[in-house]
Amino acid sequence: MKLIYSNLITRYVFIFLFFSLSFINAQTNDLRRAEEYLSQKGEVTFSFQINDRTELDQFSSQMSILNFNPATNTVYAWTNAEQFRRFQSRGINITVNPEDNEFQGIVMSNELPPSNRRGSYPLTFPLTAYPTYADYALQMQEFAINHPDICELVDIGGTTEGVAGGNKRLLFIKLSDNIGTEEAEPKVMYTSSMHGDEITGYPLMLDLIDYFITAYKDTGHSDHLRIKNLIDNSEVWINPMANPDGTYYNNASNTSVANARRANANGIDLNRNYPDNVAGPHYDGNSYQLETQHFMTLADNNHFVLSANFHGGTEVVNYPFDNTYTNHADTDWFILASKEYAVNCQDNSPNGYMDAMYTNYPWPGVTEGADWYQVFGGRQDFMNYYHQCKEVTIELSNTKLIPANQLTNHWNYNREALIEYLIQGTYGFQGVVKDAVSGDPLEATITLIGHDALNSHTVSSLPYGDFYRPVYAGTYNILIEADCYQSVTLTNQTIANYQTLTLADVLLNPIASTAPNNLAASNVAATTADISWDLVTGATYEYRYRQVGSPTWTTVTTSNNSINLTSLTQTTQYEIQVRSICDSNTSPYSSSTIFTTTTPPPCSGTLISSYPYSESFESGLGAWTQDTGDNFNWTRNSDGTSSNNTGPSSASDGSWYMYTEANSRSGQTAIFNSPCFNLNDKSSASFTYDYSMYGSQMGSLTLQISINDGTSWSNLWTLSGNQNDQWYTNSIDLSGYVNQYVRLRFIGTIGSINGQSRSDIAIDNIGLTAVDASITPIADCKNITITLDVSGNASITASDIDNGGSAGNLSIDISSFDCSNIGTNTVILTATDPTDSGNTDSCNATVTVNQQAAPTPTNCWDNYVYNSTLCIWENQGSQPVEPTASNCW
Repeated sequence: MKLIYSNLITRYVFIFLFFSLSFINAQTNDLRRAEEYLSQKGEVTFSFQINDRTELDQFSSQMSILNFNPATNTVYAWTNAEQFRRFQSRGINITVNPEDNEFQGIVMSNELPPSNRRGSYPLTFPLTAYPTYADYALQMQEFAINHPDICELVDIGGTTEGVAGGNKRLLFIKLSDNIGTEEAEPKVMYTSSMHGDEITGYPLMLDLIDYFITAYKDTGHSDHLRIKNLIDNSEVWINPMANPDGTYYNNASNTSVANARRANANGIDLNRNYPDNVAGPHYDGNSYQLETQHFMTLADNNHFVLSANFHGGTEVVNYPFDNTYTNHADTDWFILASKEYAVNCQDNSPNGYMDAMYTNYPWPGVTEGADWYQVFGGRQDFMNYYHQCKEVTIELSNTKLIPANQLTNHWNYNREALIEYLIQGTYGFQGVVKDAVSGDPLEATITLIGHDALNSHTVSSLPYGDFYRPVYAGTYNILIEADCYQSVTLTNQTIANYQTLTLADVLLNPIASTAPNNLAASNVAATTADISWDLVTGATYEYRYRQVGSPTWTTVTTSNNSINLTSLTQTTQYEIQVRSICDSNTSPYSSSTIFTTTTPPPCSGTLISSYPYSESFESGLGAWTQDTGDNFNWTRNSDGTSSNNTGPSSASDGSWYMYTEANSRSGQTAIFNSPCFNLNDKSSASFTYDYSMYGSQMGSLTLQISINDGTSWSNLWTLSGNQNDQWYTNSIDLSGYVNQYVRLRFIGTIGSINGQSRSDIAIDNIGLTAVDASITPIADCKNITITLDVSGNASITASDIDNGGSAGNLSIDISSFDCSNIGTNTVILTATDPTDSGNTDSCNATVTVNQQAAPTPTNCWDNYVYNSTLCIWENQGSQPVEPTASNCW
């Protein structure tokens, strides 16, 4: 077959040009669409390709990422006009989908026949049309007017347009059984459509308010008992529309959502406009918008236990964090609640609803924020981190603004999920924190010890001091703290999922009544000691110390609960006391803690007592020092030395070594001193090091030892002359020096230099090993008396019952005590041979535990009774009722 190559080439060129022109034309159409949407709404939604998800970070600060498909590396993004111009300068091809920027099937409430209205309500439920703003505002008023016993309309402020002269407000309906009274009950919240074009949740929130009212009021309603229990035992806040300026954008009459846009009136994405604990304030480069400020103020004034904000564009429950890949401490709880929401939707809808599956999804329809894509400045993280509110983001529909004929379906899909998620806010630990003396409620911090992190704790709120802590099933130790009060820990509190556990009232003692607990001395040396005591939140401290028997105290004020005492006298017994100061109230001093300073070793420099010891100079000189009585210093180096044909080319261990630079130093010496090595109670010891002595004019290297802190030195090893270009290892037996303190030093002596210096000496990879000597363990006991602290606990260490004659490693079988141990207790002190764990001695000490003293009554009706279960004093007294006067005189 004869091939005509010129014709084939022509065809290929034609095909290439055809597809190239088609691509260029498509890109031109996308840019044209983008300009049209920017002209109409001041924003545009589009998609583009990246190489992999690691590139997302470079775009997140320049636009709002809406979604990311890791299978195709497609980014779906939103920009306002200014952001789009900056993005265009990158020259990246985009796709603009009309379905992301235009909306179909819109029906407004004013387009429905008047006969559809029910009574005085402007809207008919469940909604089959989007409300005009006027109908929305009127409906919110009518809820409150018609049901004042359980409904209150709360206006948290005007929108950007509203403040500028428009009529739009940010409105909540608050639902509770005693609507005009603040009660000790959890506050839970829903807020929808902070993105003005993602408004599936807008009518759903109105449907939910109507459902709550109807089911609560109608005792025959099939859901009456569940809804009554929720409304009677919580305070429910619902905001159907968080960005009306965006929803009714460019519509003067506020009667159409056809031109709805994501941003507020200033073109700002409100879900990138909050303070961020990772990226900091104003991550988006904008001031906090009015809408943002109003919601921030609402959170300042109300502690919401649980919340959700509603969006559209996919179908998924997104739990924190959005701004970090670090898991939230309550991730298990968030997965439980999020999965419950998704499953309720899946059970009440056709297949394919609320089942998006993003990176690392724990269940279809559930995702962790940053695993999907990172967001900074979002509402969800703001509420979780700064306000201890368990907020999630719920995406209700793949289409941001669904056709009106789908509204009823989506209400049916989500109704059960919406109710059950709010009920989650009533589960978990609940309680009240009070002043143990006055009985007044307190603002406190409640922390699950070993569990909480990144502000996942909760707080108690005034006027009742009540707190609520939804948490995944488990057993927890709960720490309750308040400024100027002694903290209390509730141990081994066990809870199940879907359980409400009301704890006994937590009574905190003001610090003025009791001294700080657990005053202790540690790291006691010859002239210094570390002192610490339990933190009293919000307090400062005054401590005083003296030599035992001295009439004079040294008194110091500090804001820290740990200090370092210096300038002490060696081999001397000291006592120290501490008291706390808070709100001008001062506690009594604690009982004294006694400690004795040590006798310093007859050896200067850093003391090394733990073995094996090693030093390769990777982070500096370590504990080694340059001598001041020689001619020059040793040099730390990581490559070859500065002279040719001498010294090593690299370290023998790691990257760094020490050497003597021989340049123009004929016959001079450099001395390098070791720390002080404690070889007491050792049966043998060995010192090793690597050395290099390469060079034709090589001098000598000497190792010396001193047993009198450098007063005199003895040679252990010396070597002279060129040893070729390599590292050598040497080992010195120090067994003849055990049971004393020693110091070592290297002396490098430069050879006779003639011409170019070739006498660089190097050392590296220093080590000292020592074998413990076997001892006869001795346990020498003494009896002690201790008093429980204010929380009903006390602890001791082995040294507390050591009478001073013990030898070996000491341990005790009981170290913690509570009120169940009041009286005498036998504690076993065990001394163990460090070289043979089976060689032990033991003795019994009697530890007498005294109950803590009762608080001093401050009122004549105070009646403190000891609770032997909680191990605390409880004030069971109450103020008598004042008699009613029967005569005017």
